[in-house]
Amino acid sequence: MTEIRGFDEWMTTLAEQELPTLNAVVREICELSENEKCRAEDLTKIILRDADLTSKVLKIANSVHYNPSFASIKTVSRAIVHLGFDNLRNITLATTLIENFLQGKPKTLLIKSLARSFHAAVQAKAMVPFLDGEKKEQIFIAALLRNISELALISTGRKVVENFIEARDQDPQAEHSLALEYLGVDTSLLSRHLIKDWTLGDLLSEACENHVHSSAAARAVNLGNQISTYIHRGIKSPEMQKLCQQTATLCKVSVDDAKKQILMMADEASVIAKIYGVEVLISSLPDPALIKEKEVSAEKPDYLFQQQLNQIHKGMLAGDDFPKITQLSLAALHEGSGIARVAILVVDHKSKMLDVRYVVGKGTHLWRQRIKINLEQLHKGELLHEFLRTQQPLWYQPSDALKDTGALQMMGASGAIFLAPLLLNKRLMALAYADAETGALSARQFEEFQLIANQLNLMMRFSAGS
Repeated sequence: MTEIRGFDEWMTTLAEQELPTLNAVVREICELSENEKCRAEDLTKIILRDADLTSKVLKIANSVHYNPSFASIKTVSRAIVHLGFDNLRNITLATTLIENFLQGKPKTLLIKSLARSFHAAVQAKAMVPFLDGEKKEQIFIAALLRNISELALISTGRKVVENFIEARDQDPQAEHSLALEYLGVDTSLLSRHLIKDWTLGDLLSEACENHVHSSAAARAVNLGNQISTYIHRGIKSPEMQKLCQQTATLCKVSVDDAKKQILMMADEASVIAKIYGVEVLISSLPDPALIKEKEVSAEKPDYLFQQQLNQIHKGMLAGDDFPKITQLSLAALHEGSGIARVAILVVDHKSKMLDVRYVVGKGTHLWRQRIKINLEQLHKGELLHEFLRTQQPLWYQPSDALKDTGALQMMGASGAIFLAPLLLNKRLMALAYADAETGALSARQFEEFQLIANQLNLMMRFSAGS
């Protein structure tokens, strides 16, 4: 295989190859985003042409993340009404792009690059409510495609590309010089030409130019991209401290609020990857337990749980969505109540499976990717079977009565376990899980665990009623 060097040779190679980015759905949605006169019917037609895409879109629209009321959504047009045009367009583009790239090429490097792009898009989209100006609704798509040249280069399967990316990941700030050394061309130049050739949008072009006087939308795209690049170094790293400050300035919030938003979106990326059916990305997405700033225990007030409960109530009164309230709830149990690991497992009544959706605590990050519990394979007498039979809050203490933990052994806990049902109209929709990993849990923690479960039950009931 001859060596490829320089702009012309790489552009010729990419043009000759049938790249996944040229998929009709991706191209059409990008064009749809640029067209001010586009209608919901245009997006509906794109989705309905592909039966698999239609099925996936409806499954996502019916997930608890987007549909906490569990009102049945059976048509794409209804999904657009429920989710909103921009949201459904983003879902369609992201799932199509990721699936096409991964088809037959599940290489570690490709997964890592896709995860980085996906995380960048989630971070950038979180900035949208704080921004003024045009093209805000295109930020998710632009951030998702910001590193399109990297994805295209990886798809060529060239060893020199792998060598370049491995070197770049060690020193992201040297990307320009490393690209010239390994590829003979700056990747940003490739990106600009690919974006133009493939008509991927003005905002993406502006973001790649990266001018000092870029629009707020372009700055959000580039901030999302930089956060996804450096977040693995930890929130306290010099690079992330600088990015937290820049996010705070752009969004006009405090640095502390910007830091909280970035950490929440780092976890949100894994939640959304799970919902989109691209769990393969989760192992390459940031683990909040590893990147989070460690709190000094002496500084933690003894009323921290009450403070966080107050934040949950404020969020509910402000109309915050179910995912945000759920994340705040798990944080209250983990940080305020001091419970080692907490999770929400959603019931898929069609497949009779329990699916891990929201998590917090050390070692829980990959639960979403690795743990699925088949409800039809539970045996009588095991802990989860007994809980499902009674559907009442449960406190398992191995010191009092050693029982068969059965399917819950997947969680790896050898200490105390809490379980509580999340019900809607007496139907089990999900369950709250908590454990002490190897230790014990207290009566106060059990009361606080039940309190949070009750709050989530009330929110589901309220969502269904409204």
